[in-house]
Amino acid sequence: MANGKKQIVANPAAPEVFADATTSVTVRGNVARMTFVSERAKAGGGETDAVVAGHLAMSVRGFLQLFGQMQSIVQQMQKSGLVKSSGSSPAAATPAEKAARPKKPARKKPARKKSKT
Repeated sequence: MANGKKQIVANPAAPEVFADATTSVTVRGNVARMTFVSERAKAGGGETDAVVAGHLAMSVRGFLQLFGQMQSIVQQMQKSGLVKSSGSSPAAATPAEKAARPKKPARKKPARKKSKT
C-alpha cells in the first residue's frame, strides 16, 4: 500500500444486481441515492413492467468519483465507436460541454400595451 490505495477484498457473498435503467437519482444532504429497474415480462406475455431491482445509497464524494469513472468509460466507448459522441445529442452532453456551447440570445418579449383605465 505504498501508493496510498486501499486493498480491495473480494466478497463472494456480495449481491449482484442487474438493471436495465435508473428511475431516479437524488441527493439529500451528503447522500446520493439511485433507484434501478429491470424490465420484467407480464404473466400473459407481450407487455413488460419496470420493476425496482435495487437501490444504491452512497456518499456524495463516492458519487462524484463514480461519475468521473463513468465519464472516462463513455469517452473510451466514443473513441472505439461503440457509442456516438455526445456532440450529436444535447441531452447526452457533459456539464462541461454544455457550458462551452455558445449561448442562444434570449428572446425578447413583445411590449405590452398599456391599458387606459
